[in-house]
Amino acid sequence: MNKLYISFVIQSEQNHIHDFEIVELAKPKFGIYADNSSQGVIEWMEMKQTQLPQNEKIVILNYFNISNIE
Repeated sequence: MNKLYISFVIQSEQNHIHDFEIVELAKPKFGIYADNSSQGVIEWMEMKQTQLPQNEKIVILNYFNISNIE
């Protein structure tokens, strides 16, 4: 598993909320690049978007790999 810190904003017409999550994403079995975490972040964002109301949108601000956090 690959731990990532993801910083994001939930935007709506009235306001926006800054937040973050530490998520564990499965490492790909193989890949062309040494770090394929961007694809996992996109999939996480799409899943998170389905949990939001229709008038809200998630925007990823930043993400990076972390280690040694339990």
